[in-house]
Amino acid sequence: MFPSLRIYALKAASVSLLLALAACSGYGETSNGQADGKSLGCPRAAGQIAIDGRVEDAWRAADTMRLDDPADVADPNGVKIYTLWDEKYLYVAYEVADKYLVGHQYERDHKALYKDDMIEVLIDPRLDRTDEWLEDDIVYHVNILGQVKDDRGTPEGRSDATWNSEALFAVSFDGTLNDSSDTDRGFCVELAVPWQEIGKSPAEGVRLGINFAAGDAEGPDEHLWDWCGASPFRQPSVYGTLVLSD
Repeated sequence: MFPSLRIYALKAASVSLLLALAACSGYGETSNGQADGKSLGCPRAAGQIAIDGRVEDAWRAADTMRLDDPADVADPNGVKIYTLWDEKYLYVAYEVADKYLVGHQYERDHKALYKDDMIEVLIDPRLDRTDEWLEDDIVYHVNILGQVKDDRGTPEGRSDATWNSEALFAVSFDGTLNDSSDTDRGFCVELAVPWQEIGKSPAEGVRLGINFAAGDAEGPDEHLWDWCGASPFRQPSVYGTLVLSD
């Protein structure tokens, strides 16, 4: 998708930054997401997935869906989401088309991270569809600078912001941050979430509750939107279903 990118890669527990040139290419869309009653297939990965902020050949088998910004009909930020799995990880990738890239937060778990261009993945592993954010529920926010804000629920239904994920993340972008004088192209995010962290053993037919969200910092205010119309986003009762397949 993007011919010339700046890349940030990190492991959530021990952050490191990588700067490089790369290519981020999309593949043919086989969306069975929004049009299929909020259910999305998740095929087994055919090969090893390198978490480097680039959607390359290994993602070709992924099921995909669109998550375009509903508030900007004339010129929406196009979001394409990919999902795959193997014995160790659940993989999610985002490709986001964005003409004005914004990022300010370089600090992990910063409360204002949602004000940057960012993506969000929310998982309800037990698929119990509660209105509360319980101990199995987990969320990952990743901004355009590769910083992470993650938490999981508690038995009391609160968010535990002290929890830190062991997931892998990588981000790449094509453009100049915080510069409205030119036209940017967008950014990519890859995530690899350990099944041990999710608390499930992966196999064909395994189902998870899931929601996908994106945030656009263009203009005076941030704008967030999601797949399932959850309000607040930490509301598993309205999440869609991710179904693992071989």
